[in-house]
Amino acid sequence: MSAQSTIRHAYDSVFDGHANLGMGERILSTGLGLAVAAGGLRKGASVPGAIMGLVGAALVARGMSGHCPLKDRLSGHDGDALGHDGSSRMSHGIDRSRMAETY
Repeated sequence: MSAQSTIRHAYDSVFDGHANLGMGERILSTGLGLAVAAGGLRKGASVPGAIMGLVGAALVARGMSGHCPLKDRLSGHDGDALGHDGSSRMSHGIDRSRMAETY
């Protein structure tokens, strides 16, 4: 497997999916990602610089793809981390929309 196909596979496994970001979120994520990556480059060949570069690259990829897997998980569309199916009822029989109105 070539490096390009490995990178493409990793990208698709994280960012492949329906677009769940609005245009404003995409622009903000891309711009912030470019700024963070540029800050990482200014730090040079150091661990903090590399971390900033990777975080910036992830934000740019998020903005360009329009899909955020973390937002997808937190919104409950694919079920939660405990394996629930994301139905409108919680395990104790409380309606989620009614709970949202309370808080």
